[in-house]
Amino acid sequence: MKKILIVLVVIFIANLGCKKANVGGEGLCACSVLSGPPLVLVIKNSADVDLLNPKTTGYFDKNQIQLYSKDANNEIKQITFEIRPPFNYSNNQKLDYYQLTSYQLSTLSKSIDNTFYLKLGDNKLFEINVKVNKNMVEKLLIDKAEAPKETQAGSNLYLEGIYRLKIQ
Repeated sequence: MKKILIVLVVIFIANLGCKKANVGGEGLCACSVLSGPPLVLVIKNSADVDLLNPKTTGYFDKNQIQLYSKDANNEIKQITFEIRPPFNYSNNQKLDYYQLTSYQLSTLSKSIDNTFYLKLGDNKLFEINVKVNKNMVEKLLIDKAEAPKETQAGSNLYLEGIYRLKIQ
């Protein structure tokens, strides 16, 4: 009987500690990690060669990439990102390119008017604007032009949110 009582007390305490952040009931659990949908970007040259692949001549190492924003005082604030290797999502869904992935950028983007910056090695600086809608990056602007998606629509929510940057 004592064991059942202890289990019920633990469940009760866990329930109290994990209330919804949004009173209306659609928010995340208060003990959940807050992260938005990822910005996923494939970077290629004009010949469609993957510039994040270490096997490619002239590829961009993570240390050569800067992703950042500027505050009101024009101070640079670094944004975390990772380089994700190619992957198979299922038997018939495969992404053959490395991807620059950032959960933090889409969380920081309050509107498409927020500007972020992407610097690849010694290449020019790219301005990035992101429109986030609930679970996905809905639109990506690179230097004020809409970036194309890398994969076909209807394949998968994650795969549909992968964008392409071509460097000439």
